[in-house]
Amino acid sequence: MLRSGEKHIHNGADDNASGTAALVELARMLKKAKLKNNNYLFAAFSGEELGLFGSKYFVENPTIDLKSVNYMINLDMVGRLNDSSKTIIIGGYGTSPQWGSIIKTNKKSPLKISIDSSGTGPSDHTSFYRKDIPVLFYFTGLHADYHKPTDDFDKINYPGELSVIKHIYNVIETLDENKTKLVFRKTRETQSSTATRFNVTLGIVPDYTFNGSGIRVDGVSDGRPAQKAGIKTGDIIVQMGNNAITSMESYMESLGKFKKGETTKVKIKRGKETIEATVQF
Repeated sequence: MLRSGEKHIHNGADDNASGTAALVELARMLKKAKLKNNNYLFAAFSGEELGLFGSKYFVENPTIDLKSVNYMINLDMVGRLNDSSKTIIIGGYGTSPQWGSIIKTNKKSPLKISIDSSGTGPSDHTSFYRKDIPVLFYFTGLHADYHKPTDDFDKINYPGELSVIKHIYNVIETLDENKTKLVFRKTRETQSSTATRFNVTLGIVPDYTFNGSGIRVDGVSDGRPAQKAGIKTGDIIVQMGNNAITSMESYMESLGKFKKGETTKVKIKRGKETIEATVQF
């Protein structure tokens, strides 16, 4: 993603060393725990960015009977909890009608929950959802260091990640104590960035914790169309061309309709104002 063409080490501290670290810590905690009503399988998958290769292979060639799997929890980028909002995005909320009551029982957590009902998305839980397994997908959001050398250890919110790990542990603990067998439920489908290829980019970092209508801009990349059009961090994009932007899904669908060199009007809310910017891709 470096436009200069220079070669730099990409350590990927948040994407996805944070998920790997959380996986190892949860394994340590559960090994010491007295939760004995279930078995737990820990797995780390390769090839996710290329099309969920690792997780797809596992569900087609499982080491256990998939019919015995009660649920799957996916940890992909959990290292950048915002200390102000303390919001964690949990996907897969709609894949079982029981998830709502199980997650709400965790009242002691300092985290604010932003839910996404869909069982699909650009990460490995999708492979399990397609096998009719309830899933949860924990995610602290995108940022300007995504896929860049600057995604390094000094940017990780370590206490924040620990609070995410504790939240997941409490969910596991509740399920173990209740001996709950989850009911699977199909949800709406979302586009997966691993399967969708865009010809253009706006050059923004979306705020995945935003619950309003539209896409809130959490960061703007230098030299990209959004910056050149005067779009700023904090703006809320509500329309691109003739396409209303109400969610991440509609934003991605809209991007897919444009080609390089094309120009369009983008309508944004900035504070109490609604203004229009001209974007050239």
